[in-house]
Amino acid sequence: MKDGIWLDGRVVGPIQTNCYLVGNARTNEAVIVDPGDHARLLLDMIKKREAAPAAIYLTHGHYDHILAVGDLLNCYPGLPVVISKKERPMVEDQTLNSGIGGYDCRIEPTHWAEDGEVLTYAGLSFKVLATPGHTGGSCCYYLEEEKLLLSGDTLFYQGYGRCDLPTGSVEEMRTSLERLLTTLPEDVRVLPGHGSETTIGYEKRIEGFED
Repeated sequence: MKDGIWLDGRVVGPIQTNCYLVGNARTNEAVIVDPGDHARLLLDMIKKREAAPAAIYLTHGHYDHILAVGDLLNCYPGLPVVISKKERPMVEDQTLNSGIGGYDCRIEPTHWAEDGEVLTYAGLSFKVLATPGHTGGSCCYYLEEEKLLLSGDTLFYQGYGRCDLPTGSVEEMRTSLERLLTTLPEDVRVLPGHGSETTIGYEKRIEGFED
C-alpha cells in the first residue's frame, strides 16, 4: 500500500504536543495518535478531512498526550484506545501521569499492546515497538510499508525525551534509541511527540550510531 496514506496534525496543549492523524487514502479511515488536548481543534481537523476515526494510539500515558481522549470518545463512542501494556501503572495513577501538570486525567484503554504486536486499524498495519526510557511503558508505532515511525517522546529531532520523570530511565532510553537507530531503515520518517519531524538516518548520525 505504498503511498496509500495521508497525514495531518496539530500542535496542542500547554507544552506543544504533536497530535497526528494517519489516514488510509483508499477508505479515509484514520488513526489518531496522541490526542494531548484541544479536542475541538482535533475534531475540526477530522471533520475537514471527512475522516472516519478507527482507533486512538497512545505512545505513553503522560497527560499532555492523553488529555483529549475522553472528549473524543464522547464524539466517537466505542473507539478503541491502544497503549502499551507496560504503561498500565502510568495510566492508572494520576500522580504519575498528571502530577507534573496538575491535571485530573483519567482514561480507560481498551487494548493493552505488546512489543512486536501488529495492530491493524483503518486498514493500516502498525508494529508496536517497546521503547522504555521516557516512561517505563513508552512505545512507538511503526508503519513499515510506508516507512513511517510515530515516536512519541522517545526520539525527537536532534534529541530524545527527558528521563527524569516517574518510571523514566536513562539506561533504558539509551537501549531504546539504539534499537530504533540500528534496526530501522535510514529513510524512515520520524514523527515525534514534540517538535519537527526527522529521519532515522539523520538521528543515527546525530546520536553516534553510524555503522
